[in-house]
Amino acid sequence: MPALLISPHLDDAVFGCGQWLSAHPGTRVATVFAGLPADGGVRTDWDVRCGFGSAREAVLARREEDRAALALLGCEPCWLDFGDSQYGATPTVEAVAGALSPLLERQGEDDAFVFPLGLFHSDHHLVHEACMAAWRRHPRPALMYEDALYRGIPGLLQQRLAELLRQGLQLTPTKEKPVEAAAPKARAVQCYASQLRAFGPGGYDDTARPERRWRFEIHEPQAAEETS
Repeated sequence: MPALLISPHLDDAVFGCGQWLSAHPGTRVATVFAGLPADGGVRTDWDVRCGFGSAREAVLARREEDRAALALLGCEPCWLDFGDSQYGATPTVEAVAGALSPLLERQGEDDAFVFPLGLFHSDHHLVHEACMAAWRRHPRPALMYEDALYRGIPGLLQQRLAELLRQGLQLTPTKEKPVEAAAPKARAVQCYASQLRAFGPGGYDDTARPERRWRFEIHEPQAAEETS
C-alpha cells in the first residue's frame, strides 16, 4: 500500500504537502472533515465568502476541487464523513481515531503515515490528536507536517513544538532530498478556487514557501532528568 496522509480539510494536504505528494504518487489522502452537514441549507460566513449559497453546495464543490488537485499530483482522495467545526457538529477524538484505524490497518507496517502538527485551528488540533491515538494502536513510520498558512503566525510553531515536548514527543526536522515540484503544487493549489477567493490576494502565499516535516520519538522526561 502507498503512504497515507491525513488532511483536516479539503485543501490542507495540498497546501502543506503538495511538493511531497507530487514526489509520492499513489499516496492516499484522507480528509477528515469532508462530510455533508445534517442541515445542508445552512450558510456560514466562510462559505458565503467562498461564493457558495449553502453548506451542501460548498462541500460538494470542495470535494471536486480536492479531486482535481490530487489528480494533478497523482494521488487518491478519501473523504471521511465528519463535518467541520463551522457546521457545529464536531466529532470526538475517539470517533475520528476509530475511523482512521481501518485505513492504517490496510497499510503495510513500513508504509508512511503523515499527519498535521495541529496548529491553531480546533479542527487541526483534533485531527492531530486522533492521528496520534490511531498511531499508538498501529505504530509505523510517521511524519508530522506543518499546517500551511497557520505556521506563519509568529511564535505559533515554536509554542506547538514546546507543547508536544511537554506531552512526551521529541520532534526533529526531516532530512529530505530537495523536491523540484513547485510548479505541480502551484497548479494543484489553484484547483481550490473557492478557498483562494476567500483568502484573497496574498492570503495563501505560505503555500509557495518550503515545506517541512518532522519525525518524532516518544520522549521520557524522567529518564532525561536522571542522566543530567
